[in-house]
Amino acid sequence: MKRKRITFLAMLMLAVILLMPASIQASAKPGTVKLTKITAVDYNKINIKWKKSSDATSYIVYYKEAGNSKWIKLKTLSSTKSTYTHTSSRKYPINVGQKYQYTVKAYNKDTKKYGSYNKKGLITNTIPATVYGLGAGLTGNNTVNVSWNPAGGTTHYVVYRKANDSAPIKIATVSSKYTKYEDKNPVEGTTNTYFVFGYSSKFKVQGDGSNTGVSIKVKKKVTPTPEPTSKPGDGNNNYGDNDDDFDEPVDPIAMASEVLRLTNIERAKEGVQPLKYNKALQDAAMIRAKEISVKFSHRRPDGTDNTTVGKEVGAAGIGDENIAMGQDSPASVVNDWLHSPGHKAQMMRDSNQYMGVGFYKSENGVYYWVQEFTSIDPNASGSITFDANDGTINGSKTYTIVGTAGTYAWLYDAPSQSDIINIPSPLKEGYTFSGWYDTPNPSSSRLPLRRVVYGKNGNTLYAKWIPNN
Repeated sequence: MKRKRITFLAMLMLAVILLMPASIQASAKPGTVKLTKITAVDYNKINIKWKKSSDATSYIVYYKEAGNSKWIKLKTLSSTKSTYTHTSSRKYPINVGQKYQYTVKAYNKDTKKYGSYNKKGLITNTIPATVYGLGAGLTGNNTVNVSWNPAGGTTHYVVYRKANDSAPIKIATVSSKYTKYEDKNPVEGTTNTYFVFGYSSKFKVQGDGSNTGVSIKVKKKVTPTPEPTSKPGDGNNNYGDNDDDFDEPVDPIAMASEVLRLTNIERAKEGVQPLKYNKALQDAAMIRAKEISVKFSHRRPDGTDNTTVGKEVGAAGIGDENIAMGQDSPASVVNDWLHSPGHKAQMMRDSNQYMGVGFYKSENGVYYWVQEFTSIDPNASGSITFDANDGTINGSKTYTIVGTAGTYAWLYDAPSQSDIINIPSPLKEGYTFSGWYDTPNPSSSRLPLRRVVYGKNGNTLYAKWIPNN
């Protein structure tokens, strides 16, 4: 009878507990927050993450400088949160390089109790921001100008350089007031790659560099070829300024070769690699020299520009052109071009790799001179691919033609009918072809292309279709 009475009392107490309000049931304090991860997001931001605890109605985030005894309350968050990013402020600063500890407490507003917390917390520090926007340029005296975008959290920038596959070496430390550096002693004859890291001097901490850096090829300085010392008319193809030098028949090839040689001497003085001779390019320049005796212009007598001459002789990539008339020697015409900023720029342009020189003596004894430049091998071929854009060309999706790289293929409205290439008409059921474009989805206001360049690495045009309805 006594055992039954005890059992009844126990059941009665359990029923009373179950009927109590939830606020009274939750008399225990919230569980301990388990910290899971801390991350320095940026030079001025730190993120802390945790797992949710039992009986929490909110979480409170604290931080302090590592080693200090007093925690500073940062933020109170709802119980739905399990992460917080602390952004540096005047009241709650984050100093680059300083180590900080973070912890989180759970709180129950009904019982007004805090849970236990991780007294050690998680520790991290920020570093200077990653440097982006690197650029590099080369001046005529083989000085590399390196530049970059400003990066936060820095007092200085540290510049590293590597040549080819060698390990990077530190070459400079620059105040954060500046975002550029001149490397006056790059490694010549190879590719130099530059990396820039942010640095904070207070805690001697360095940031990340850009992922790939910036690379630039530095050529070896070229020793100038001595100026010719022989006198004019000595039989060595040296031509002075005396009109008597031309009493004998003039050799156009010799004249052209001397212009090339003198030009390369001037390029060498500025540390630019010599231009190369190419037979097809010289043929093009010789044609142009005769043409400018008829029409002294960069436009040919037929109205097209100078680049079209390349197609006639198979010379790819003709771009820059210098013309002159009246000078009585190679030295004189080169000197005149050098004293004209626009002409000199084309003669010294590092991207130009080949030059053809044209010379022509008119019937009235006037000399005409031409320089034709290319940045690619004049013998290079190019291609154009016509993409039917969901249609067909001769039963295929694409149609490719090959020609001299850098020259034009005319689709319609050419200088002459013979310049127009005949591309098979594309077909697409329910649609009408309305022209070729350099994008698959051109705007309705754009007109179709009249011409396209044979690309050394290929060029692609796309058909445009209009629904028949």
